[in-house]
Amino acid sequence: MPISFWLIQLIGLAGSILAITALQSGSREKILSLQALCCVLWVVHYALLGAYTGVLINVLGLGRAVVCSLNDRPWARSPLWLAFFLACYAVSPLLTWDGPYCLLLGGAMMLTTVALWTHDMGLTRLLYLLNSPLVLVYNLIAQSYSSAVIEIFAFCSFLFAVWRYDICKQPCKS
Repeated sequence: MPISFWLIQLIGLAGSILAITALQSGSREKILSLQALCCVLWVVHYALLGAYTGVLINVLGLGRAVVCSLNDRPWARSPLWLAFFLACYAVSPLLTWDGPYCLLLGGAMMLTTVALWTHDMGLTRLLYLLNSPLVLVYNLIAQSYSSAVIEIFAFCSFLFAVWRYDICKQPCKS
């Protein structure tokens, strides 16, 4: 029995809701752990949609989340990891090519990779804000409508986080 289109959308919705709430925590550790869970949900979601750029990029996202969460350790601190993941995100749309729109998700994940690598929370929030429009367009084309709708809310959430923590300078609670 084929999986319902609506169930596929619900899986993507769950990942997207986790993603938009992550930055409101203000904690790097919470962002990284929620990012890993989002990647798992999105791998399933995009696989069911047949959007293989989304699948590959989110598999890479799992590895990236692990390395970023451990980059206070010497082996994971090397900038070579950052270069490795940026190169993987640059190449992955070409490996799963389904049209130029695949480049949008690759570019967005490159922004996210730099955001997760840095320990500067202001830069993290800004880069998430910049990646949001790219993810929105990719999701619309890939028929990930629930994720596209949520991406609009995510953009607003990221904008609010930038305003709250970086413009108004409210202290972050871990």
